Amino acid sequence: MELTAKIGKDSAHRVAEPGMRFVTISISRLACEALGQGQMEGAQRREARIERAIRFYLRDRDGGVTAWPYPDFLRGAEVREEVELRLGLEERLWRQFEAEASRQDVSTQQLAEHAAFYLAAELDTGRITQRILDELEARDSAAADS
Repeated sequence: MELTAKIGKDSAHRVAEPGMRFVTISISRLACEALGQGQMEGAQRREARIERAIRFYLRDRDGGVTAWPYPDFLRGAEVREEVELRLGLEERLWRQFEAEASRQDVSTQQLAEHAAFYLAAELDTGRITQRILDELEARDSAAADS
């Protein structure tokens, strides 16, 4: 059995199996390119990158990062629907993302685009590399203490 419901502007999602949600969103080409340094060749790669951005964005929710919330000056702006992405996400992840979009009073498409730019900025500044190094150091310390 397949359930379909409207989300965002002209987007639909299907629940085809327990625990999974299939969602179609459209965002700007610029947001997609920001995550892939211009590599727009594969739809699966684009979809994996935007899923990674959504996960990363939600992980930073309580981190106190000043650039984290959706920018007030963009609230009235429409997302340029240039690239359609079909995502297969865990139901729990999509519900968290929808709830966050609602909490910030923006569409899921707006928040997905913001998440893409947010992750791209983190990658560009090297903070991702520092986080990885910190995690490795913490694991090494924990292993040494055992």
